[in-house]
Amino acid sequence: MPLSLMVIAPLLAACGPEQRAPSATGPAPTASPATRAPPVAPPPPQVPTDAGATTTYLYQCGDWEVTASFHGENDADISFNGRVLKLPRHPGGAGARYADAAGNLFWVVSEGEALLSLQGQADRRCTRPPPAFR
Repeated sequence: MPLSLMVIAPLLAACGPEQRAPSATGPAPTASPATRAPPVAPPPPQVPTDAGATTTYLYQCGDWEVTASFHGENDADISFNGRVLKLPRHPGGAGARYADAAGNLFWVVSEGEALLSLQGQADRRCTRPPPAFR
């Protein structure tokens, strides 16, 4: 077994639920809701799944307001400062990643959070306002 697996395997085993052998005197106790571990993975980001649907969200990316219009799962139009980028979706990694060959990227990393990366500029962390403010 490679050294990296020997180090990681015990750590991963510690993350799972505690396993107990069945008791001859009765069933094993179950965890109460207060002692259950929270889910590890965040919920997937919200992007439309209907191929023909267009869904638009407003993001705040630093001092820029950015409008992201998602066209199904195929591509997105990212609008900011009078400019519009049409970015195709690129599978891979977590979240929904839209990028072009010029190095521009809009990456929806979780519900309400994204990253805007434009060629030659610093990355901008983006957030969507809570539902009460939309």
